[in-house]
Amino acid sequence: MDPLPDVVPISELRLRQNDLLKKVSAKPILLTQHGRAVAVLLGPEPYNRLLEHIEDLQLAIDAVEARRDQEPVTDFDEYLADRGERVPASPHK
Repeated sequence: MDPLPDVVPISELRLRQNDLLKKVSAKPILLTQHGRAVAVLLGPEPYNRLLEHIEDLQLAIDAVEARRDQEPVTDFDEYLADRGERVPASPHK
């Protein structure tokens, strides 16, 4: 999708409706009123892609927050050492 939308005064929407609806599938259209942006027309496919990206980003944010909020995990050997108990010998040594 081209990041730069076509800029069209909202008054032209009524006059060029069919033409603009054909163009919107390939590229967003920024509607202006009195020189200010008031709306963006976006085709269904780019809109759905945008929603999917937002959902993916939200899932990534949720995963980062879940990791951040986890309780710290204590190693079993550290736990035993903190309690003053003997740490068992590792069978691999």
